Amino acid sequence: GEMVSSNVRFLALVLCIGAAMGFMGTSPMLSSTRSRSAAISARAVGPLPRIASLRSGVRQGALGARSQAEGSDAGGSSGKTLSVAILGATGGVGRLTTAIVRSYGVKIRAVVRSPQKAKELLPDDIEVVKADLKNKDSVAAALKGVDAVIMTSGTTAFPTDRWKDGNDPTAVNDVGVKNVVDAIEELNLEAGAEGQRIKKVTLLTSIGVRRADKFPFSILNSFGVLTSMQSGERHVMDGAKRAGFSYTIVRPGRLVGGPFTNPDFAQLLKIEEGDLQSVECVRGDPDGFAGDCSRRSTAEALAQTLIQPVGDLDFALKSVEGNMLSQEKWDQTFQKLSRGQESLRLEFSDLDVDKFNRWLTVWGNGIITSGALFPPLPMPFRVDYPAPPTVGVDLQFLSVTVNGAVTEMGALELRLVKGVEQPWALVAKRSNGQENPFPGEEQLLMQLQDDLYRVTTNSQQSGERGGVWGAE
Repeated sequence: GEMVSSNVRFLALVLCIGAAMGFMGTSPMLSSTRSRSAAISARAVGPLPRIASLRSGVRQGALGARSQAEGSDAGGSSGKTLSVAILGATGGVGRLTTAIVRSYGVKIRAVVRSPQKAKELLPDDIEVVKADLKNKDSVAAALKGVDAVIMTSGTTAFPTDRWKDGNDPTAVNDVGVKNVVDAIEELNLEAGAEGQRIKKVTLLTSIGVRRADKFPFSILNSFGVLTSMQSGERHVMDGAKRAGFSYTIVRPGRLVGGPFTNPDFAQLLKIEEGDLQSVECVRGDPDGFAGDCSRRSTAEALAQTLIQPVGDLDFALKSVEGNMLSQEKWDQTFQKLSRGQESLRLEFSDLDVDKFNRWLTVWGNGIITSGALFPPLPMPFRVDYPAPPTVGVDLQFLSVTVNGAVTEMGALELRLVKGVEQPWALVAKRSNGQENPFPGEEQLLMQLQDDLYRVTTNSQQSGERGGVWGAE
């Protein structure tokens, strides 16, 4: 009886707060679809200027619609050329990635250990900056002022000359990536919510990272290359929450194909790849998925992460028979990868981001303090929030021992992102690529849908104009 009464009090509180904060609208903006993983679309309630997405700007530059790509973020900054730092730009995959990104009309900063080598291999219009991944201060200086980072640096799985000067797998894939993430966190903290922030981070690792103890990957991991990559992935995933950037982790199969030597930069994208020019992509790093992957296809995937409107995504890929993917096919591929990770997607055609952020904060605090969830969840959880300007809430599921030790089992991350069919979407994903739902996950998501539905239904009945979803 007390739990039901508490639930009713909480719902009343949500409705009152919604009215007080101006959540009212002239029509319900959510459909009444109640399926477990329903994609709920919103109806427009008023004009709201649409901010050009980061992707649309880059795509127009890539297609020649204008000479320079104009980037923007959810905060609305626009009118400048998007800039990206490519770490390891003189390697095989790094050079191909640089060539593809350059074709988008993006400003590129090549972050390398040897500027002399970079100047010999890269065009004059690419900025070259020296940095050593083992030195965080040099990395921070090299990344200052860019919008995105693509990490293609790597080393060999077994001891070779490339390990000299301490550049072994641990130094490059673990410590080096941690230094990059720590540098980004410092730069974003220094920039604040309105300053020049790094918003997207892409990391190149390898297929088998999550199967390092299984044959044949256990052989590849003899000197710890996959273990070090796994640590690097963890640094990126954890750092994304603290620093407020979105991440993508790309795991290709065994790299094959050119460039084998040092061809002319202009000829890089003309290297023949034979019949295996297409790619197959799957989220995570699932058992049974293996094969070779061309450097060209790997570079295409890395470059696409810059222009696709998805984030916090990890996937594996391999080359398969067929033609190279068109831009339309790449769009479909990333949409499929993103949707496959989602527990829930609510799309909105109009949105006041600030008001929605306030409502989501109230909702997150309320489900903890009010006892609104009935029956109670089968495992404890806590609520946290990402660093601004990211809009969202993290529902962290916990394991508590009899001795009182608390371990985080994972998180259900709710994020406001650019939508696919509508301008905005609230997306729920499990952290770290977890496949199985958390105990109580469905109940939490149904509670979220119910609360949003009740607020918008109350807004319709009130007859008030404007609201959290649309312009007032």
